[in-house]
Amino acid sequence: MFGNFFGAKKPSSGAAAPIPKSRRVNIEKRFSIIAESGSGSMSHVYKAFDNQNGRTVCLKVQDLMKATAAAARATSVGRLSEGDIGLRIQHPNVVRTFEYGDTTKGAHYIVMEFVEGVSLQYTRQSRLTTLAQKIEMLAQAADGLAAVHAAGFIHHDIGPKNLLVDREDNVKLIDFGLTVPNTPAFQRGGNRTGTLQYMAPEVIRREPKDEKIDIFAFGVMMFEFLSNKLPYDAVEPMAMMRQRMNAEPMDIGVFLPKLPDELKAIIAKTIKKNPRERWPSMGLLARTLRELPIPAGS
Repeated sequence: MFGNFFGAKKPSSGAAAPIPKSRRVNIEKRFSIIAESGSGSMSHVYKAFDNQNGRTVCLKVQDLMKATAAAARATSVGRLSEGDIGLRIQHPNVVRTFEYGDTTKGAHYIVMEFVEGVSLQYTRQSRLTTLAQKIEMLAQAADGLAAVHAAGFIHHDIGPKNLLVDREDNVKLIDFGLTVPNTPAFQRGGNRTGTLQYMAPEVIRREPKDEKIDIFAFGVMMFEFLSNKLPYDAVEPMAMMRQRMNAEPMDIGVFLPKLPDELKAIIAKTIKKNPRERWPSMGLLARTLRELPIPAGS
C-alpha cells in the first residue's frame, strides 16, 4: 500500500537533522490502512486506524526523497515543519494534528484527525445549501484562518480544496505544507508560492507580504463559493497574473444581483488590490459575516 514512500534509502547528504529514536515509528505495524484519500507530488494521504491509540486518523506520509530535500531547505531558513506548525495551532475549525515524526525507514509522517466529509469546493456545487448555511460555513473558515494568524503564521494556500466540511457542516482548515511564520524573514518578496487563482497581487509582483495575502485568497474563495465564478475572467496563467496586477476584480453583483448589499461590500473589501484596504483581520471578518441580517431559510 505504501510503496516507495517507505522503501527508498535516505540520502547521505543534505538531510535535515534526524528525529530522536523515540519518535521513529514502524508505521506499517502501528497503522492499519483503510483507504487512500488523496495524493500529491510530495505525499500520500490515508484514512487509517491507529492501533496504538484506538482511533481512526488521517495519516500523511511524505515522499522520502522530495520531503528530505524540502526539509533541508526549510531548516536552512528557519521554517518549521508542517507537523510542528500543526501542533501549534489548536482550534475547532483547524484540523487537529496529533503527532509527527519519521518512520523506521526514514520517511516523514503526520497523524491528524480524520474528517469524514467533503471539500468546500464540492459543497459549493451543491444546490441543497442555503445562503445562511453558506455564510456560516464561511464564518467558520474565517475563524480557522484567524487562529492560524493568531499563532503567528501565514497559511499561503487558502482555497476551497484546503477546507473540509463534515457531515454536521463543521468546517476544518487543512494543509500547512506552504505555511510560513509571519515574521520579517518570511515577509520579504520572493517566490510566487500558492495557487494562482487565489493569489494576491503583491505575491504575483514578488513584493513584501503578510497575512493580508490570506485575506485576499479568502475573499476570492468567498466570491467563488457564492457565485461559482472567480472575480477575474482570464484563464491563461500569464493573463491571470496581468489581471490581478492591473485590473479591478469584478463585482459579485453582476452574477448575484439579489445578494445582500452588505455581503457584496464584505467581499469587495476582502479582495481589494491594495492590501491596506482589505479587512484588518480574519477575526473581524468572521464576526461581521455572522452579524449579517440573513433570514435562516434564504
